[in-house]
Amino acid sequence: MNKLKIRLLFAARMLVASLAVALLLLIAGRDLFTLISPVKLLLYAGLGALLLIGVVSAHAAALCAMSSVRGVQDRSAAAGK
Repeated sequence: MNKLKIRLLFAARMLVASLAVALLLLIAGRDLFTLISPVKLLLYAGLGALLLIGVVSAHAAALCAMSSVRGVQDRSAAAGK
């Protein structure tokens, strides 16, 4: 049950972060791209926010995987001495 709460809290934080980034992109984009309708601009901003969060999450997961592999190698080298 505790893991479910943690995952739901994480999902809620990601949703709020993506909405905040989408809103900022919408505000900036409304001034820069006046020919695009606000609905399309909101969709593009939301997609951009999701892509940004996805790239950052993938990078963090890759760093975590690399550090865990490096830790296993360090432990095996120390055990071999």
